[in-house]
Amino acid sequence: MTTVIIDTKSEEAKKMIELLKATKYAKIINKQMPNDETIKAINASDNGKVKSYNSVNEMMTELKEKSNVPN
Repeated sequence: MTTVIIDTKSEEAKKMIELLKATKYAKIINKQMPNDETIKAINASDNGKVKSYNSVNEMMTELKEKSNVPN
């Protein structure tokens, strides 16, 4: 078995996928890959580097302060 990753943003890539779908020997598996920021967040979470709060109100207050949003 061989794995081929095709970036489906171009029309040429989409045509290639349609060609592969038409064959008897290829199986298309759509798998979305997370972006770099999401991967970093997942890794930080896996390593215990997360921020916890005692309440939603506490979390929202901190987020608003960091983003300069008035309460």
